[in-house]
Amino acid sequence: MSGRKEDLIRGDEVFIFDGAFGTMLQARGLPPGACPEAWCLDRPEEVEWIHRQYVDAGAQIIETCTFGGTPLRLSHFGLAHAARDINVAAVEIARRAASGRGALVAASMGPLGALVEPLGEVSFDEAYEQFAEQAKAFADARPDFIIIETIADLNEMRAALLACRDRAPGIPVIAQMTFDSTGRTFTGTPPESAALVMEAMGAAVVGVNCSVGPDLLVDVVARIAAATSKPVSVQPNAGLPHISPSGLAEYPMGPGEFASYGPELVAAGASIIGGCCGTTPKHISKLRAAVSGLRPPSRSAAPQLGITSRTQALFFADAELPVIVGERINPTGRSKLVRDIIEGRFQLVRSEAAAQARAGAQALDINVGTPLADEPWAMREAVIAAQESTRLPLCLDSSSPEALEAGLRAYVGRALVNSFSLEPGREVETLELAARYGAAVIGLPIDEKGIPATAEDRLRLARALVESAEAHGISRGSVIIDALAMPAGAKQEQVAETLKAIGLIRKELGCKTSLGISNVSFGLPAKPVLNSTFLMLAVASGLDLAIVNPLDEALMAQVRAARVLLGRDVHAERYIASLGAAGPKNATRPASAPPPPSAQVAAPATSCGTGDEHGAGHAHGRMDNRLARIYDAILGGEKAVAVELVGEALSEGEDASHILDDALIPAIEETGRRFASGTYFLPELMLSAGAMQAATGVIRSSLGSKGDAPEPKGTVVIATVEGDIHDIGKNIVSMFLESNGYRVVDLGKNVKAGDVLRGARQAQADVVCLSALMTTTAPKMQDVIELFSREGLDLPIIIGGAATSREYAMRIGASGYGRDAVEAAQEVDRLLAERRAPGERSEVAGGKE
Repeated sequence: MSGRKEDLIRGDEVFIFDGAFGTMLQARGLPPGACPEAWCLDRPEEVEWIHRQYVDAGAQIIETCTFGGTPLRLSHFGLAHAARDINVAAVEIARRAASGRGALVAASMGPLGALVEPLGEVSFDEAYEQFAEQAKAFADARPDFIIIETIADLNEMRAALLACRDRAPGIPVIAQMTFDSTGRTFTGTPPESAALVMEAMGAAVVGVNCSVGPDLLVDVVARIAAATSKPVSVQPNAGLPHISPSGLAEYPMGPGEFASYGPELVAAGASIIGGCCGTTPKHISKLRAAVSGLRPPSRSAAPQLGITSRTQALFFADAELPVIVGERINPTGRSKLVRDIIEGRFQLVRSEAAAQARAGAQALDINVGTPLADEPWAMREAVIAAQESTRLPLCLDSSSPEALEAGLRAYVGRALVNSFSLEPGREVETLELAARYGAAVIGLPIDEKGIPATAEDRLRLARALVESAEAHGISRGSVIIDALAMPAGAKQEQVAETLKAIGLIRKELGCKTSLGISNVSFGLPAKPVLNSTFLMLAVASGLDLAIVNPLDEALMAQVRAARVLLGRDVHAERYIASLGAAGPKNATRPASAPPPPSAQVAAPATSCGTGDEHGAGHAHGRMDNRLARIYDAILGGEKAVAVELVGEALSEGEDASHILDDALIPAIEETGRRFASGTYFLPELMLSAGAMQAATGVIRSSLGSKGDAPEPKGTVVIATVEGDIHDIGKNIVSMFLESNGYRVVDLGKNVKAGDVLRGARQAQADVVCLSALMTTTAPKMQDVIELFSREGLDLPIIIGGAATSREYAMRIGASGYGRDAVEAAQEVDRLLAERRAPGERSEVAGGKE
């Protein structure tokens, strides 16, 4: 059996997963909304029977019935105390079904059902502990694999991988995220970013499952395969589900059509293929036949070194070189930044991050080392602030292991650690942390004797650095060697040695190289000229990464020109784009080079934004400076800035209605437009909504004491329907409705129809919103609608959630449908406007598509 495990991990032949489990359990009598995992203790023979059906159909890997096996998920059914027993029993059941039949067992670990910080209220440490409890049980039961699946939040995936690494060492992990029809997770993560993080944090296999059908996952698989050296797995749904007139979930793809995509998925790079929601043993049998004899394409070339934020990956491909890392978040010699850090404001950190991103930086160096602040705390807060202000990947710069760990734990992505060396105390702990959190590293060729004088000695130490990193589980491809820029004013001869070292390191070790460019001009006048000239010499010598001041327009113009002249900017497209509409006259204006096509995203707005999308610039043109700053703070999600500015405006006599009508409301409307267009992702939406809530709270507090606080636009009662314990989407909708001026009464999850009715009456609701994630609980929405009708309560009811659609809303008599938080708010606006202006009612389909 161990030989088959090794074959799977090599990824050079195709293996077949099983298919959906929950629907099979329901067919065997599991009531809708009941706990599937409980049957591992109560009806183990039924669970084993399903496993055997899949093995008989040709599945070579079967998953345990533990998708919701964390204590948190089980607590919804009063079973948190039984978590270990359930998970151990599930592995034993699967083992019996696989015994003597050549199948492998993968222990399933699903999402927590709640967003992890900073998007939600579950802390990273709490998420880690939940997954750790399940991983400990798996370690006792010893499955062949652990499969972390259906994860949409990259931070949640990080917590799960870390827990498996710590509590179930030695058990290979298959890590799968779920992507929607846009090719991203609903929190905005693209396949490349997911692959980088999952591989770097120790997954033996990386992949994708659920959400959509195989037709929409071929491209996702190809993008993952291009970004990883690991085998790729895929488990699609049998298409996108819909609810039948009888109230049952129906998936459009039969076994034959589903299996027909098998060869395409293999050709795209998948070596492990199975099914998710809506698939059956018949689907798996047809799939195995369809891919019989196929092999995934070989991937001889290793993927490029990559780092990533939650939403934007950066690969060290030729087109991106030299990678520009902004150096300005560093308190050395900067008293204002020191004060910003020690006072805990981090507003200057945010503005510096945003300014460097606009100027063309591709990553940001974060250094908060000042004796006046607790560095681990400051590093964590600075990392959070930078992530909220820009999508750029981060480089964490500290000699303190405690500070590095604080930053790495808070960073949602794959960071670059700056740096380790062979000096006492600078090697082992730093490498252990980088390996634990999946970071790439910069190595300084320095030992206890100091900085070597010659390029040859720097190469010798660089070789030792690479060997040390590899001994700690960090691949050579994830090590960048700094060639050490020395002050030309003090050691002029060292400039030539640095340039020579770049070439030697690249040739002899195959490593990427870096330099802190501004070191060369220390103590000399006209520093920008020296810095930019030295950078061009280094680029000509093969430099891959430069830590510089991207606000130096002349330097950035030279970088863009160098990419053209070295053939990296094909057809000079980005160079020309950087000049803008004004042409050559603006040749030195800074402009951000776009990321590679595979990872390209639009940059988020910040409080320093300059975009003019969807009328934003026109809104600015109508505002005075203060209102424009409030508008930008909301659009950029800068809660503290928004609160401060609104408070100042009110204290100086600004009319609250002007603040609302001319800044706050236009900003949140623009946020909604950007989210709907794909320019903003969920993190930006939630940050803006949070800033809006805080700003309007200041207005209410100020005016409430005078008795003239603004009235809410209306009252919305919201609930997740009976039998459904999922409330992530509901909570996001609640937050966005509140930020749009509505009073929201949240009844919670698993709410019975009668309780929705009572809640609506007690709250004197204007609109009711219902959510359902599961296809088995969506019919409960119709129960609510019919109860309201029988009781004569004439209120608009909007539905939403993964299990619903506009067609389903019309069929069950709902008044509206919200695909997401923005569309839900638009539907509430529409319905209230119609009720207040009879005769203008439109159809359910009146929302955006």
